[in-house]
Amino acid sequence: MSSVSSVPVSALPARGRLMATLLAAQVCGSTGHSISLAVGSIVAADLTGSNTWSGLPVSVGALGAALASVPLARAMGRFGRRPGLVVGYGLGVLGSGLGMLGVMTRSFPLLLVGMLLFGIGQTSNLLARYAAADVSTGAQRGRAIGLIVWGSTLGSIVGPNLLGPAAWSAGPLGLPVVGSPFLIGLAGFGLAALLVEALLRPDPLTVAAQLEDPAKADRPAEPARPLRTILRQPSVRLALGALMTSQLVMIGTTSTSPVYLHDHGHHVDTIGLAVSLHLAGMYAASPLTGWLCDRFGRIAVITAGGLVLIGAVALAALAPGSDSTVVSLALFLNGVGWNFGFVAGSALLTDSLSPAERTSMQGLADLVMGLMGAIGSAIGGVILQLWGFPILNIVGAALILGPLTAIWPRRSGLRPAVGAELAPR
Repeated sequence: MSSVSSVPVSALPARGRLMATLLAAQVCGSTGHSISLAVGSIVAADLTGSNTWSGLPVSVGALGAALASVPLARAMGRFGRRPGLVVGYGLGVLGSGLGMLGVMTRSFPLLLVGMLLFGIGQTSNLLARYAAADVSTGAQRGRAIGLIVWGSTLGSIVGPNLLGPAAWSAGPLGLPVVGSPFLIGLAGFGLAALLVEALLRPDPLTVAAQLEDPAKADRPAEPARPLRTILRQPSVRLALGALMTSQLVMIGTTSTSPVYLHDHGHHVDTIGLAVSLHLAGMYAASPLTGWLCDRFGRIAVITAGGLVLIGAVALAALAPGSDSTVVSLALFLNGVGWNFGFVAGSALLTDSLSPAERTSMQGLADLVMGLMGAIGSAIGGVILQLWGFPILNIVGAALILGPLTAIWPRRSGLRPAVGAELAPR
């Protein structure tokens, strides 16, 4: 067993404060992000007078989050997690301000620029889970990641309750009500940046270096291995594969579900409930997922997530579109399966890398994951149009079943070469 697992929790400097800071920042950041993206299409329709470009602000925001993953992660590797997270949240604040200005001047291009920067705030939200992994021993890493991911659930609950105060505050500022959710983004990302800057000390990467080998804490860090060498490591491939596949299948099969339910005559309230259940599956299970990762190992949870995803898409394929209850259950299980792959894949990737290698590889993982989401959404719409919702879900099941069949017989050879031991605890 490596030195990571042998370091007692009490040896972690101010771990409780660091974890509380990351969780609070996650709640603040996700509060602003979820609300502003939710109304992006409404703002676009209001500015352009048409629904044609209504999806563009959300797409641009997602693109900004994906493209910023690598440079922001590399900046963290050079300057530390704290400055990197603050920059990401700060750009989210700037994006919120430009979005507000775009609404006030009725400039759609300015709105899109704001949304591009706004999406980078979400990049900090995503990379925060790795900062939590940095301050945790291998035996706690899954639960640490799960707790931070769960913070997004709290943000999605808090956000809608702030729409009223935001609309009330918009009047004195001369901001149309349709743009008032950007005030929530401004406050949420701004507060997250302040919390991280003031309280995320010592830097999580400093703690990670101490955990890797306390005897080497005062020595220069060992250089990172070449990317080609890292990518040849089986556990790294499995972690990346879990993140990519779960994102591709989840987005591809669920992004079109509101259209599918609408085409079968379901009311908007029913569709909203189905989407809410899916989001609950994606985030609310995170603490349990983290515990399962630490108790039974990352590979077991990745496998379980794949099986849950297969069950979810099979149920969606077989369920009649008229039965919203069964379709909603399938969407909930789809979110749970994604959560298993996301949390366990993130933990396994961190386990497999030295502190010097983590930031760049984690940024690359989130970039690829974001691109997989974009591809899944685009392909999902095409398949839905050509062959229907059942075929779309059958394709999703096939995309998961193949890798699972190949991985499981070789699971004993997929232990990480660097980092924590994954044996059941």
